[in-house]
Amino acid sequence: MRVPPAHRLIAGAVLGAALLAALPQSAQAPWSRAVAAVLWIPLWPITAPLSALRDAVRPPQVPYAALPEQLQEALEARDRVQGERDAALLRLREVETELAELTGFRPGRQDGWRPRLASVIARGVGRPAGLFRIDLGASQGVVAGDPVVVGGNRLVGRVAAGGEDARSLVVPLDDARIGRLDAIVAPAPDGAAAARPTVLVQLRAVRDGLLIGELESRDDIRAGDPVLLEDATWPAAARGMRVGTVERVGTLDSNPLRRRIDVRMDVDPARLGRVVVKVSGPGGTP
Repeated sequence: MRVPPAHRLIAGAVLGAALLAALPQSAQAPWSRAVAAVLWIPLWPITAPLSALRDAVRPPQVPYAALPEQLQEALEARDRVQGERDAALLRLREVETELAELTGFRPGRQDGWRPRLASVIARGVGRPAGLFRIDLGASQGVVAGDPVVVGGNRLVGRVAAGGEDARSLVVPLDDARIGRLDAIVAPAPDGAAAARPTVLVQLRAVRDGLLIGELESRDDIRAGDPVLLEDATWPAAARGMRVGTVERVGTLDSNPLRRRIDVRMDVDPARLGRVVVKVSGPGGTP
């Protein structure tokens, strides 16, 4: 069957475009601009009158056009200084946030860890967001298993295996890959004569910041009680870090002698921009 010349031309054009698109970005930039300029030439007789008509119907707004030239320059200088001031204020807020994160820790020399501030540079899509990547890695002393926190004691997750020199993957607590967590429920003071005892609980991740576990029916646990990590498989620097807060205590249909506990994380890993890694590895570069 003979292929028509027009079809061969289209197929060749598609194949050529695919090959050109496969080239590195640095190789595409020079010739792509030239091709775009050549292709735009036939359209210029159409676009030029339309642009002139648009400017006639709705003239472009020139700031301070009706004012004297010196006043225009003064107002433009004012706007520029205002923009620089706003940018400086934003940077100041970022520095204050970083300082607040780092000052939320007691010195860690006795426990063999150091706090290192990190930025989130990539995250998974959808809900739950899943793993996210930070800009610290082996060259900064980060090793697999290091806990990741915010606000001094609010646990976010832990560094996954396979960290690179200057970046690492973090598994948040609400991701099933984190595994089961041993924790304690530390009842909040309620003014009673006798303090309620702490309760051991094993949690597993569900989704969207929620973890669930099971309790004995006689355990006195209430909504609002804090939950702290007490897991021997985690580094010592993570022990006692806050996992979240008891959101609900309900019945367990499969076993009436036990109850279900819902724990809500105090932070949303999908909305974090800065975290602190409690680094336990060798020094590394700052």
